[in-house]
Amino acid sequence: MYNVAICDILLRKGDANMFVKKMPTAGRISLYYAEAYRDPVTKKPKSRTLEFIGYLDELEKEYKDPITHFKEIAKNKSTLSKKANMFSIGEINLNEEFDLNDDEQVNKNASFPTIDNSFSLGQLPLSVIYHELEIDKFITNRRKFWGLKANVESIFRLIVFGRILFPGSKYATWQIKDRLMLGSSSFSDDDIYRALSFFSKYEKDLIIHLNDRVTKLYKRDTSLMFYDVTNYYWEIDNADNDTFTDTGEVENPGLRKRGCSKEHRPEPIVQLGLFMDKDGLPVTYGLFPGNNPDCTTFIPMINETRENLGLNKMIYIADKGMMSGTNIANIIANKQGYIISDKVRKQKKDVYNFIFDESGYTIITKKMPSWKVFEENERTKILDPPQPYTGDMNAMEDVVVFKYKSRLTPQNEEVWKNFDMGSGKKVNIKANKKQIVFWSRDYDLRAKIDRANAIEKANKTGSVYNNHGANKYYTKGVYNIETGELYKNLKADRYLDANAIKEDEKYDGYYLIETNVVGTCPEEKPWTGEARFRNYDLLFELNRAVSDTDIIEMYRGLWKIEESFKITKSEFNTRPIYVRKEESIKAHFLSCFIALLITRIMEVKKLNASKIDGSSIPYTKIISSLRSANVIRMNDKNIFINSYYDAVLKEISKVMNISLGKKYYSKQELRSMNNATKDVEV
Repeated sequence: MYNVAICDILLRKGDANMFVKKMPTAGRISLYYAEAYRDPVTKKPKSRTLEFIGYLDELEKEYKDPITHFKEIAKNKSTLSKKANMFSIGEINLNEEFDLNDDEQVNKNASFPTIDNSFSLGQLPLSVIYHELEIDKFITNRRKFWGLKANVESIFRLIVFGRILFPGSKYATWQIKDRLMLGSSSFSDDDIYRALSFFSKYEKDLIIHLNDRVTKLYKRDTSLMFYDVTNYYWEIDNADNDTFTDTGEVENPGLRKRGCSKEHRPEPIVQLGLFMDKDGLPVTYGLFPGNNPDCTTFIPMINETRENLGLNKMIYIADKGMMSGTNIANIIANKQGYIISDKVRKQKKDVYNFIFDESGYTIITKKMPSWKVFEENERTKILDPPQPYTGDMNAMEDVVVFKYKSRLTPQNEEVWKNFDMGSGKKVNIKANKKQIVFWSRDYDLRAKIDRANAIEKANKTGSVYNNHGANKYYTKGVYNIETGELYKNLKADRYLDANAIKEDEKYDGYYLIETNVVGTCPEEKPWTGEARFRNYDLLFELNRAVSDTDIIEMYRGLWKIEESFKITKSEFNTRPIYVRKEESIKAHFLSCFIALLITRIMEVKKLNASKIDGSSIPYTKIISSLRSANVIRMNDKNIFINSYYDAVLKEISKVMNISLGKKYYSKQELRSMNNATKDVEV
């Protein structure tokens, strides 16, 4: 006996009412059928013209009262339209099971016969940005030169959207390609791998194209250019071999090499350098062999921004890994600005005294509860056990939370040397530079807590050889407890070195920044433009006042690029990487770069002004909501039920004019929505 549920569900595409609209046209009155409706996103009443009826003066010759006549027709059309937009689900058999022998429903391309009735709505906002950037046109216009049979544009859309919505290998992405509305084109998994060489061929051209589109559409601001390097690993045993010329010189270095892994992994890695603009949008990237030090990637990348992208009058911002004389000299030689941090430890005596001389610091304090200050300090204790607070719970105290100072070094100081200007000669460069040192209580506490946690982990192992990053705080040796005499060739013990801890704590919270960026002076003559390079002292001058805190805030923007690396590694599962050919590797990173760009545009340019509970929408929630936005096909009807909706999707719907919040959709409606993302107005 069947278990049958009788359903009387009616699905409406929208409550619309038709009416007759009069419009003046060149001295005559035109009549149109129009439709009044409520916008599904904004919920505001709107109207749209549907069909031209005729001119009123001509219709009056045929009808006694043409307006009344056509109003009645409009009323009937409205009723018929509503009925046409209503569907009945009818009866549902609750015992009905899937049939894996049904050729029309089963996906035979999957590893096992699969029925998947889910389709992604999250791809629709991505498609809007993808087509705004005209990536489809770029790829389609170059496809003809390769004579490819497969639709490489659909393939590229799949691997870019797939990286955001369901990250995995190329083969795994191909298996679930039907969740995306890629059109009628069909392609195999082999077509995807064959297309990678095509994408790799036009990698640089596409980066230039994207920069032009982002600049035009979103007013890209490259006055600040943030740079950092990370690396990605392969689960392989052997590194790539270099190829050599007949004279023994390296012609093409292998890309996957063993190097200093950011994740402390032993496998071969590839270095990736990334530039981001002032708003946190990625600009360009470069791939380098895994054994290349971070600092050696900098000059090739700044040449990329200058020669290929035509960017000028920029300030490069990077961490201490880029602080080399060659890099700084290259920036100055090209008349640009820089803000780069330098190490605080192991500085020359002059710099050391400048940092730790308390005179000259601008100090910022704030009132904090005494109990909170006490507890934070207790959390950082290593040698002594923490104690409970016994003071007045209402007591407050002034606490130093930030301090900073700066100095301008004289021009006659030799700062950088041994820079090859391209002539094959080594050149000494003498230039002014500004040093800014700042101390942050938050950074100080974080460093002390990290140290305490590392030592705590090391203590639990009890091993001399596994110190969890705390090795430098331990002294190792074998000794006589009574006499203190050290022995050799015996098992070692370890103990905490209080002096080593005290010496290391001295540097907690301090950051040293070096820059050639300055602002205008009150006695200076007015000049035009946003920035200029001063040849007489090699400083990069902005056409406004620039304080020490301005420079510090510029430098702090570097966290945006670190966050982008986190997106690619955690959210996009960029590694481990399974492709092995160099051209395939380049195509893989190209798709990841564009996935990052689209995500950042969604976050920064589309939703930046949007707030939920007073907070900006984080990228993690945007990605999560887009992945959850799916519709499910109901029975054998071409009707789909929405399975997920939240406040983030509501905001996306409003900003991007896409209705992601309806409970039901027809197949034709989904197709229309998908097609609408390709016809965006820019």
